[in-house]
Formats: sequence, structure tokens, C-alpha cells
Amino acid sequence: MKFDEIYSLVGHVPYITKDHGKYLYTMILEQKLTDILELGIAHGTATCFMAAALQELGRGCVTAVDLIDVNFQPTAEAQLKKAGLEAYAKVVRMKSGYTWFLHDEIARRTKDDKCEEAYDLCIIDGPKNWTIDGAAFFMADKLLRKNGWMIFDDYDWTYASVSRDGDSTDGISHRTMSESEMKTPQVREVFQLLVKQHPNYGTLRVMNESWGMAQKTLTPDKNYTVAFERTTKDLFAKVVTGIYRRIRS
Repeated sequence: MKFDEIYSLVGHVPYITKDHGKYLYTMILEQKLTDILELGIAHGTATCFMAAALQELGRGCVTAVDLIDVNFQPTAEAQLKKAGLEAYAKVVRMKSGYTWFLHDEIARRTKDDKCEEAYDLCIIDGPKNWTIDGAAFFMADKLLRKNGWMIFDDYDWTYASVSRDGDSTDGISHRTMSESEMKTPQVREVFQLLVKQHPNYGTLRVMNESWGMAQKTLTPDKNYTVAFERTTKDLFAKVVTGIYRRIRS
């Protein structure tokens, strides 16, 4: 399915912009990323964009994981059905969250103390929490193939930015947090302190303070790029504001 067609069907539903949706769609087609793991899906709009790209390729599946007890309307399942893309996505609902899905997946794929890698792309877009998403990174890394990509959404988001009308976000209680935890972008900390320093990841990008992206290169070389995007008539204009490269001697 072409991008404009899937966008006309689900593009009005949050929480992904048209530009990010098109970026994912194009990335999947160009790099032929057929096995995709999406952790945290909300309405499943991004799921639909990715499933549409897989339909264009003629193969692949998005394994989309979220909680049983969520109240997003329309649901991911309904949007996939509306778009006729159910054959290219599998929605998995968990009682306690996606870290236990990762446990089950690692256990299922482990033989002789070695975990079989299974995915070309993993998107982490859940509670935006240091503890949960930091752990999810290390677990998902075991399942990501060489040259696969890890994407973290909400790079610069903070709990302090949320309306105080509620006392929790995605099941994470605000009352239990220190002021520092409330004000610090926790996804940014996961990316900078865990992903960027991890020996498996060599190509790293921060896009518009919104996404952190890392490729599992398995080399000591480090390429770090910060890119800001502006959109004019749906075209990306990228300005590189910083490049970091380190080669281990």
C-alpha cells in the first residue's frame, strides 16, 4: 500500500506525525526491514504505516506489543482491520507490559545459552521511563540482528510536562518520583548513558529532539549525528548540527 493511501486512512489518528510516519515507511522499504518489533503502540497508527510498507515489500510482520488494559479508541486492531493490513501485523496484549514479552521472547529463542536474533527494527515507545525502557533496551538488543535499528520515541519528553490533573502516566506514579526524575528526559538518559555507550551500536542519530536512533553495527567506530528537520511540502530538510566519531585504537 502506498504511503498516501495509508495516510488517508489512519493519518488523522495520533500519535505519530506524517513526517515520522513517512520516514519509517521509506526506511522499511529502502532497507528491507521485514521483521519489526514495536513496543508500545497506542492507537497503532505507526503500526499501520509500517504494515503498509511491508505489504509493498510483499513480506514481513510487525509484532506490536502493548497492555491489555488500555483505552485507546480506535484500537490498533481496528485500524489494521480498516486498512486491510492484518496479515502484516500481530498485536500482542500483555498484562504487565512489554518487558515480560521480551522475557518470553528471549526464553523462547534461547538454546544452549544463546539467544537467536529475530528482528531488523525495534521501536521503544512506552512509558518513557529510565527503569522500564533502560531494561527494555538491553533485552531488545539480544533480539536485534546485526545492522538492525533501535528507535526511541519521545527523546526530550518529561513527566513534568504532563498535566497534573492525573497522578500517573502509563502506569508510572508521579508521586513516587523525585523532582529530578520528573524534570529529566528519561528517554534521553537511556539513549545517552546506555545506548550511546554500548559497544554494539556505532551509528547514532538524534532527530529533532524527538527520536533517538541507533544501528547495531558491532564495530568499535562511533558516528553520532544530531539532525533538525523542517518540513516543506512534505520534504525533509536536514541540518546536521553535530558529528561525533570515535575509533578505538
